[in-house]
Amino acid sequence: MKERGSITKLLRNQRPGYILGEDGCMVAFDESSLDGPEVQKLSVGDWVEYDELQPTQGRRAAHIRKISSTRGNRLFQ
Repeated sequence: MKERGSITKLLRNQRPGYILGEDGCMVAFDESSLDGPEVQKLSVGDWVEYDELQPTQGRRAAHIRKISSTRGNRLFQ
């Protein structure tokens, strides 16, 4: 089952970005977690769908796909 949430922090200098899930928990992601060509246009506040992984070092998102847009900073500047 896909989870949903909004982008709260974007990738900068090889550091993870973060998604605020609908359950109120923060989920980290990196560039390799992004699917599809539209991910180059992600902005803070955009709604995404993702698979949640729970590795030993914390919650991580995989297979992130944008489902709704808002205005904000671009992901890869």
